[in-house]
Amino acid sequence: MFSPIMDQDKARPFRIESSSPVGTLEDNQGNGICVGYTTDTGDAVFIPYGLISQHISVNGSTGTGKSVLAASMMAQQMRNGGGLCFIDGKLSNKELMAVWQLACWAGRELDLLIINAGNPSMSNTINPILRGDPQEVSSRIMMLLPEVSGGAEHYRNSALVATQTIIAAFQCIGLPYSFQDLAACLQDFDALKHIESKLQLEHPDAHETVAWFSLMKNYTKDGFFNFEKFGNLLSGLAARLSQFSDGSFGQVMNSYNPEIDFEQCILQNKIIYVMLPTMAKNEQSIALAKILIADIRTAISNFQRLPPHMLPNPPFMILPDEAGSYIDESWGRIFEQSRSSRIFLCPCYQTYANLKPNGEEALSEIVMGNTLFKVFFKQLSTLSAQQAADEIGLYKGTTLALSSGEGNSVSGDEVDTSPIQNQGLNKSSSFTQRDEELYHVKTEEFKYIPIGDCILYYGGTHLYHLRVPMLTLNDHAAKEFGNVQFNHYAMDDVKGLNLRQIIRDSIGL
Repeated sequence: MFSPIMDQDKARPFRIESSSPVGTLEDNQGNGICVGYTTDTGDAVFIPYGLISQHISVNGSTGTGKSVLAASMMAQQMRNGGGLCFIDGKLSNKELMAVWQLACWAGRELDLLIINAGNPSMSNTINPILRGDPQEVSSRIMMLLPEVSGGAEHYRNSALVATQTIIAAFQCIGLPYSFQDLAACLQDFDALKHIESKLQLEHPDAHETVAWFSLMKNYTKDGFFNFEKFGNLLSGLAARLSQFSDGSFGQVMNSYNPEIDFEQCILQNKIIYVMLPTMAKNEQSIALAKILIADIRTAISNFQRLPPHMLPNPPFMILPDEAGSYIDESWGRIFEQSRSSRIFLCPCYQTYANLKPNGEEALSEIVMGNTLFKVFFKQLSTLSAQQAADEIGLYKGTTLALSSGEGNSVSGDEVDTSPIQNQGLNKSSSFTQRDEELYHVKTEEFKYIPIGDCILYYGGTHLYHLRVPMLTLNDHAAKEFGNVQFNHYAMDDVKGLNLRQIIRDSIGL
């Protein structure tokens, strides 16, 4: 029997009887991920790889053990030879060191790739819009724009048509492109005319050339192209793209031959650590998370056409920590369709409100309705505790009540000298049985869960009270692994569109 691990937990002890573990320890080791150990028997509880593609959700207040569980799961995934993408909402060198040490411990340090848009010198390069056909790429880019209705939808549709046409032109020319090139086309007349000239000279009969001139005709009046009208109509998209074309984000995300290709990384079981500077650069971080998730969605759609033996094995893990900082409605499709691609999500969030961007319930319902395994840590919010209790559900229980009583009485006149008086004696008993619906785990009990403990709701049929193991390295191992070493590859120099040089030449720089 485990005892509460912190003194403050002893005042309100919490323990529930756990279900029997699914499978034996020998069957599960290497074939699944251990979440923790039951507090009543000490048995290890695994989520098998055969079911893990139906996703995991991890809910709990800050400081209750979510990051400890995430580290444990990542270590096991690395040791089992699987790939993962860890999206961290905190720009923390401590977390970076922890991921590096886990990779070294598993012998996987050469598989570690890092996306750190806040510090390009500590990051690999990526270009999320380089792969895919024009429709796929434009769909990713449009994720940067919010959903609108009414008159504003005209501007969004115009941006979609323009983006798809420009991307198709880039691909027709046959040179790699980046966010900088796309932003340049939307903001500079010389860059736009350079693309038009290459299409006319090199691909005069191409369908993309016809589509290009058809788009330009909408902004031409009396034989003159109105670039001001073109720029004003697409200014919102240009502003969004500028987040990735300049500054530290631009240095990471505008390579013509990037080190990270999500589709290949997933198939090769790479370890990708994404560091989002959500505190310092919140808008850009949210946009980066959106574009990366859109890139992963494209990879998933391509994997759905592959035979089973070519899919990731073990299933690829996507672990968004502090997911409430950057999650949005676009994540819903991944929860619904990634199972067939052997990719699973394990979002960690603090309250159910984090799953309701813009106050809408749809994403929360999709996440909870498509996660077979739900992990609940200590809840400090009454509303979240109530929702967690509702998720686990009710059972029909019987309440028994047994009562009994007895009494006696004596009565008579005080002035009466007769010894005869009235006397009474009574006894009663009752038995009540009432069937009612009871919570498996009551709302207030979620507030009593000790730090480091969690409740695992397994497939709707099993319920466990678990102690999560905390991984620590001894001083000798930490010294041997040393500081983080970045895996930069000797990438070939590739000639791209480089429209910024066209702009420099046009102004004599």
